[in-house]
Amino acid sequence: MISALLALFLLDGSLMEIVFRCPSCTAERQAACPKLTSSCAEIVREPGCGCCPVCARQKGELCGVYTPRCGSGLRCYPSANTDLQLEQLIQGLGRCDIILQDHKTSPSSRCQPWPVVQESKSHECKPLFSTNSLSQCQQELDRVLEEISRMTFHDNKGPLENLYDLNFPNCDITGQYNLKQCHMSTHGQRGECWCVNPHTGIQIPSSPKVRGDPNCSQYFDGPELEPPTILQK
Repeated sequence: MISALLALFLLDGSLMEIVFRCPSCTAERQAACPKLTSSCAEIVREPGCGCCPVCARQKGELCGVYTPRCGSGLRCYPSANTDLQLEQLIQGLGRCDIILQDHKTSPSSRCQPWPVVQESKSHECKPLFSTNSLSQCQQELDRVLEEISRMTFHDNKGPLENLYDLNFPNCDITGQYNLKQCHMSTHGQRGECWCVNPHTGIQIPSSPKVRGDPNCSQYFDGPELEPPTILQK
């Protein structure tokens, strides 16, 4: 019986290494793979523990946890205007885009794909907003997406309960945390939602976690949404 082992550990809100074990791709399994019916810009293995070759998804194409992988240099990102980004990836409604880089890469030397870029005639990419580094929310999101990209699921039907435990930030188009953060719906029940400080992602103390709308608009123009103060020596 073929089985896949998946262990997920969380420590202080950060993701530790996820360990997987997939069965080896034997010649017999590879011989049973269907032939590719179209030419591919890039060929990758099936998602999860699959052994068959499939066409990699290209930039701008739909993608998700169970779809073929994005091509080289690309990663599957959810849109920034949805409350449930993890759910979007599970439903295959993400988009392949250039992998976000941290501050170690100069913005002038590459495209910054968050949230959307415009291409000039010289094929250079220009961000719609300038930044010297990824925001805290974008960095956190990129780490989670990296973990998801490493996940393997037997027969493409993975144990979604392991995804539910991911600390999946919801970033807006400017890179800040969306005021409303939500857990994914599970077992037919809506996930809990709560309000956070957009600069830190920390839950507003007076905002309870509710299975519905936490009414984050009540905090507009309030001190709860102010950026953290820098302590003076």
